[in-house]
Amino acid sequence: MIVREFFGLIDTIPNQDDQETIQKFLRYLQGVLRIKQVVPPSIEIMTIVKQTKPILYHAARRSILSSSNLHMLFQVDMDVELAQERLKQYIQ
Repeated sequence: MIVREFFGLIDTIPNQDDQETIQKFLRYLQGVLRIKQVVPPSIEIMTIVKQTKPILYHAARRSILSSSNLHMLFQVDMDVELAQERLKQYIQ
């Protein structure tokens, strides 16, 4: 469900740096961090966003404070192909 929501967001959210888009993306990330039943694929999600929506990624990164709980998400990175492969496994 988390991954399906993510792909829905990625397909619909524009690669822009306007405040409305940034806030929508940050609200989604806050929701991912609140998930307690399973460990969400946060690193994979951030890697895909960084690759597919670079303007949004960097604008959101600049808009958060270093004391924010989201700050750590913008510090992670992994291989894009591996991230895509792992996310596809969640859907299957």
